[in-house]
Amino acid sequence: MAQIPSRIKLYLLKLGFQPNLKGYRLLARLIAIAEEGEEIMPLKYHGYKRLAEEFGVGEASVEKDIQNAISAAWLRGNVDVLYGEFGETLDEDKGKPTNKQFLLTALERLSSERYAKLP
Repeated sequence: MAQIPSRIKLYLLKLGFQPNLKGYRLLARLIAIAEEGEEIMPLKYHGYKRLAEEFGVGEASVEKDIQNAISAAWLRGNVDVLYGEFGETLDEDKGKPTNKQFLLTALERLSSERYAKLP
């Protein structure tokens, strides 16, 4: 399994993600795959499938584990930081972003100058 850049880990930790959750590792890897230029969209057909093969689990498990990691971050993370990063992308019914919304916003933020300088 490929090494995850520390800036991705630091970004997720800053948001309140818990590294002991499998979804954290899956999400960090998915972000790294996208940054490497591999196609991950649509998630169901590319991103989840790739992770399922790499981690030896089912695609539904990948999707659910990422959802659970996002939910845990929204319950335990720094609300001000989360809303500062994702306020405009929140699902109105759930109060948190969908997996796709989270991933696209995270990729955009990580490509910004503020995070691009991190290792």
